[in-house]
Amino acid sequence: MQELFGRIQGLALIAFFAVGSCQIMGQEFKIGNSQIVGNPGIPIYPGFPDGHISFIKKMDGSMVQIWAGYDSYISSGPTFLQQDSVWGCKLTKGVENSFDNGGAWLYSVHPLDANRWIGFYHAEDHVFGNYVNNEKIAWKSAAQCISLDGGNSWTKNGQIITTWESKPDKPTWGGTGDFSVVRDSLHNRWVAFFVCPDGIGMAESFDEYGAPGTWMKFYKGTFCEKGMGGKGSAIDCTKGKKAGGNPSVIYHIPTKKWLMVYHDWNEKGIYLTTSEDLTHWEEATLILKNPGSPQKIWYPTLFSNNSDKVCNDELYLAYAQWDDVSLPYRNFKFAPVYYSSLSTPAFNSNSLLSTSDLVLSDTLSVTLQLYDLTGKCVHNFYTSTILTPGCYPIDANPYIQKGIFILRAQLNDKIQSVKIIKL
Repeated sequence: MQELFGRIQGLALIAFFAVGSCQIMGQEFKIGNSQIVGNPGIPIYPGFPDGHISFIKKMDGSMVQIWAGYDSYISSGPTFLQQDSVWGCKLTKGVENSFDNGGAWLYSVHPLDANRWIGFYHAEDHVFGNYVNNEKIAWKSAAQCISLDGGNSWTKNGQIITTWESKPDKPTWGGTGDFSVVRDSLHNRWVAFFVCPDGIGMAESFDEYGAPGTWMKFYKGTFCEKGMGGKGSAIDCTKGKKAGGNPSVIYHIPTKKWLMVYHDWNEKGIYLTTSEDLTHWEEATLILKNPGSPQKIWYPTLFSNNSDKVCNDELYLAYAQWDDVSLPYRNFKFAPVYYSSLSTPAFNSNSLLSTSDLVLSDTLSVTLQLYDLTGKCVHNFYTSTILTPGCYPIDANPYIQKGIFILRAQLNDKIQSVKIIKL
């Protein structure tokens, strides 16, 4: 039993064979194995995801998904993987000289009740003077719309956030789009995260509907500039080499923090940052690395089993992955996101030895046993049990008293252990 006494810091290290990971202020987030989401019959599927995805759990338990594109579709089904009812195209582009003549991407949808749904959409203007714009280069903005029949029809109410820069005559990428909007119920406000020239900017509205004319941009430390044409400051952690776009924000109950993911423009991959107040953000850390040319990953969305707004159970990351960036087609992928605390070890002398986790991102044969210091097996958690990817709670407390114990895991042919000290 000599191999049992090697010390490993943190039980979470036992079985994290994950695609990617990052550490932020005492928490560790890891990405598990990904899979492709199938097409339930959405015409824009070959170009999806193309921005933030909204997921809504209805009162009957069904899950609604918003397929945001130049034409935006809605579907529903028993789960986000089983979308068997396609409602059809629910929001599309405006007339030729409108601010959304190039399309209306329904990025963030928030039901106020069964019938009243607030929508915030990414608008693209493809008209630049007399130039022919075959490449569909866009001048972007954020706009608001509302549905009074549970998402079946929408009324556009106009732009809410525009850039302070002048639109050029020649086709040029610019504006303030590629955004998402969250509801901050604690402060009774909406908060938008949008792309500005030097990173990701913020804006807030205290209007019930987030209506046009009620938004103020964050600039030099306060929300003091008008949403329409006012200047904006980027969040510090999204500047420089980590600048990017298409943010997705969710409230994570286990950590009591807001989590933001976004893709960077330097094609390193997808970054994660956290905040306690939606204004001050920690240093962004790479959570999923770009596979490299000719592949690319963009357009991340964080969501749970119930929505893209709050998470108290399983957490997932959806994103687009190109097999070849020279082609317009991409894969709609998602993967589980596993969380563990680094600031509180799984077992230490001061803890109450509450539940810890065995986290698998591969299907493995698992033998997990608890030994005392003499080498006697105190308890078998698993014996050559085939476990699929997931999080498996482990509570050693009922089987230990004062002293030193060893938790030993054999995962296929790999053996690792962790020391438990209870005073």
